[in-house]
Amino acid sequence: MKNEIPVLQDLHGRDHAYLRISLIERCNLRCSYCMPAEGVPLSPKSHLMTYEEIYDIAKIFVKHGVTKIRLTGGEPLIRKDIPVILEQLSSLPVELSITSNAVIIDKYIDILKRMELIILT
Repeated sequence: MKNEIPVLQDLHGRDHAYLRISLIERCNLRCSYCMPAEGVPLSPKSHLMTYEEIYDIAKIFVKHGVTKIRLTGGEPLIRKDIPVILEQLSSLPVELSITSNAVIIDKYIDILKRMELIILT
């Protein structure tokens, strides 16, 4: 008997194939639509998932039918281990995208070009 892993569904029976991972709360801009005047309380670095944890969680969700992963923040590209995160997640059979303000995109352009499957918004 085949052991099938169930696809993620909500209470209405709809399949969910999309995972959003917020990598960091920090941002290199202070846009008024995103950053309230009083600021945003930031979690200590020790509360952020490591790149290993991010990859392990992503693999579990992929086993349950996730086909799209979006990395968000804050600004995901200011995370120092973003190259490792991108390399690991790009090895999964998913559509990988990043929501970024692209201010520091030049720093990662070679990595992003190499990973043709990444969508940047």
